[in-house]
Amino acid sequence: MSERGVRVRISAPPVKAGIIVAAIILLPMVGIVLLAMNVYWGVAWTILAVAALVVFTARVFRGEGESAAPRPWWQMTATRASSGLLSIMFLVQAGCTFFGFWAPLLVFPAKISAVVLLAIGVAYGHSASRLRPISRATDVA
Repeated sequence: MSERGVRVRISAPPVKAGIIVAAIILLPMVGIVLLAMNVYWGVAWTILAVAALVVFTARVFRGEGESAAPRPWWQMTATRASSGLLSIMFLVQAGCTFFGFWAPLLVFPAKISAVVLLAIGVAYGHSASRLRPISRATDVA
């Protein structure tokens, strides 16, 4: 236990998958309800919730064999490949959001969402560029 309290680290794949699946189900449900009341509230909630989920997973989720010690500020995932894949996913999503929503009511919220998604994608890309590839030990008989 540290001075700031208990540090929670989640490394079990089923628990990580459960958290992500629950978030994928709950975030859009709340966003749709808020979107029905006010477009800006719905979009703001959804994009802030996605950003919060990214920060949570980057700080709490741990890869196989990864230390429970705090990660460097720039490290988003345990491996270079996972950071690279998530970077591509968020950058593509940012591009689709920026160029895909031209409905007059959604133009401004979509642009804000695209900027946040772009920032998340760049953060994952930066993490991938700084992480070293995992070297697998080979058995020599």
